Amino acid sequence: MRDFFLLRRFIDLCATEKIFDGVKKILIAVSGGADSLALAELMINSRQRFKLELCIAHFEHGLRGQESIDDATFVKNFAEERGIKFIGGKGDVKKFAAQEKISIETAARILRYEFLTKVKSDFNCDAIALAHHADDQAETILMRLLRGATSTGLSAMKFRTLSEDYGLLIRPLLRFRKIELENFCRKKFLSPRLDSTNLKADATRNKIRLELIPELEKFNPALVETLCRLAEVTAEEIDFIDAQAEKIFPVVVRDNSIVRAEFLKLHPALQRVVIKKFLAQVAGSTKDFGFVHFEGVRKVLLNNLSGVELPKNFRADLRKGKLIIKQEQGRRN
Repeated sequence: MRDFFLLRRFIDLCATEKIFDGVKKILIAVSGGADSLALAELMINSRQRFKLELCIAHFEHGLRGQESIDDATFVKNFAEERGIKFIGGKGDVKKFAAQEKISIETAARILRYEFLTKVKSDFNCDAIALAHHADDQAETILMRLLRGATSTGLSAMKFRTLSEDYGLLIRPLLRFRKIELENFCRKKFLSPRLDSTNLKADATRNKIRLELIPELEKFNPALVETLCRLAEVTAEEIDFIDAQAEKIFPVVVRDNSIVRAEFLKLHPALQRVVIKKFLAQVAGSTKDFGFVHFEGVRKVLLNNLSGVELPKNFRADLRKGKLIIKQEQGRRN
């Protein structure tokens, strides 16, 4: 009966957090592992409750030979047995990583999300459902802490994220532990595929999962729950700060520039959000800008400096109490 209780929890959580609000057709990303299989099964079993139309997509990364091909076949059969539309895709991750000079992990993520976004568009889906769970959330928080994340980074993943690049992403499993999902699969007689690369302590995330978290749990057995609570609370606080910044933005930003006199009246937390919002407005995205760049612009305003250079040939200049950001052609950073 425990599988029924987990389904009940899933339905109650999705209703309480309004995860499916405004969503009718959902593309579920399924790798074949326990997490995504559990997500698909839970959504299939609750689709009538939320009046959902579902599709399942699987991307074959071409990294594990026949094992990867078998994963794709497994997910296809899983979907067809349940009468759910299946869309498969594949790519050469190693080749792409070499061309772009990026890690295999990053290349796999880029190609996978590009595939999911295209399928979402082709089949007029409202959202992509991802199987990130509480353990993933904890790993992400620790990884970002180690890289020096600010509070925005510590807010990590949310139940619903409207992405500039991928549209609406939903993560209904963020309050479920991996062990619960594995147990659910066993109760439902599902046989998840095992990705052997997840057992190797090579990539940073794998090291955090296999080495760091078990060590930290010796100090706090409820480490995962603690980190997930931190992520949720921080996300709520960031949402509040963003809402306040939205209100004062028209006062601080006028005629495509930041008015220094108004900017200096703001709390530092609001100053940083205003700068980020202004930079996103000018550059179209803040994907190539980090904390050090936002802080550089803030110091210009605080200390009445002349300006600072930014990535992608952008430069911030302060003239007569107004800061503008422009992209300079012909200059290389």
